[in-house]
Amino acid sequence: MITREVKIRVRYKETDAMGVVHHSNYVTYYETARTEMLREFGTTYRKLEESGVMLPVRDVSMRFFVPARYDDLLTVRITLREMPTAKMVFYHEVLNEAGELVNTGTIVLVFMNAATRRACRVPDWFADIFRPYFE
Repeated sequence: MITREVKIRVRYKETDAMGVVHHSNYVTYYETARTEMLREFGTTYRKLEESGVMLPVRDVSMRFFVPARYDDLLTVRITLREMPTAKMVFYHEVLNEAGELVNTGTIVLVFMNAATRRACRVPDWFADIFRPYFE
């Protein structure tokens, strides 16, 4: 299992008329955490796409607990619990500065051959990055 944390400060434009972070922004927070996790492991979406593989989102699910507001410093905790195969499943917890659980969410991404637009298995070089954490 791999877990990492990313800090994100809520910007004014991410809030709605009630001063609360609009629900659509959590997907962006998850993506930021995912991108930073990949970068920490020495890879990027760009490298994956240059190798001919894309990683589109298949499923998103979320639950909300307490509101986040403008200028809150959020911690997005991202966890990869299983070795990537034909898909990668990321689990997210968003906490506020008081340590309260704001939101949880799961994102399922699938590996896709960029040329054929068909599902494929995780590339070996990409799997090798994560393999030591799941042996």
